Amino acid sequence: MNLSPLAVSLGVAVLLALPASAQGGGGGGGRGRQRPEEIINRVGVFFTDVSGPAADGDKVADLATTELVRAAAGAEQLSVLYLHNGNDEKDVREQFERMLFAGDELGIELRCFHCGRIDLAKEPALKTKYGDQAPLFVAFDKKGQAGEIVSMNGYKVAANALSKQLEKAAQGVLKPALATFAKDYAGFVRDLEQALNKKKLARERYAKAGSDKIKRAEIEKDLKLAESEEEKILAREKEMLEKMRLPERPATAQRLGGGRGGWGG
Repeated sequence: MNLSPLAVSLGVAVLLALPASAQGGGGGGGRGRQRPEEIINRVGVFFTDVSGPAADGDKVADLATTELVRAAAGAEQLSVLYLHNGNDEKDVREQFERMLFAGDELGIELRCFHCGRIDLAKEPALKTKYGDQAPLFVAFDKKGQAGEIVSMNGYKVAANALSKQLEKAAQGVLKPALATFAKDYAGFVRDLEQALNKKKLARERYAKAGSDKIKRAEIEKDLKLAESEEEKILAREKEMLEKMRLPERPATAQRLGGGRGGWGG
């Protein structure tokens, strides 16, 4: 299904209808401002490209038999699959992903899952079965049991529907509950981003102070205060994450909705 530029315009209209926090990516980063890499690595959405389940002609096995899902279930961890058609218009797909993954809390929720992306253009039997519903997401619980398909056919963003399925899959697995963790961790991220911005501004002011010893001494105090604040916030994060058992992010994972990135923190 190749969508015209009109689909992008429609997508923009959907974006404008989203809450302001989702439009700006949350976290106090502001629209149009590059967020610190330390923040992007914590709230960004990362998926690994994987192969679909085994197929025999037009017959294809259940999505739960996908290697990523089976491996996650073997470790009693959560997983989610994202099925898309790589033959669709790239700009439309990327715009859709930017809108879908705009809010921090969804990225945080997905951080608790093994995330695999399957290209239906490379899986003919799977495309025959799911092509009319793609792009779509399916979340799996710790036993590898699939939840309801979240279809976003026509590239219609349904972030809330996806979040609900993630939270359903995580019921009884995570403590605190997934929605609670995402909300609390998003608050931590906001605090960390503010501390990082204060540190950045202090360093910039210090560089501009030149040889003015009085100004440099004042700025050094602000810098030390910002660094102390950052240390306290990171200690809070360590305490929060000790209660969770987050999957390790593969080196091959790609960031969706904003380019590539690594794992931080």
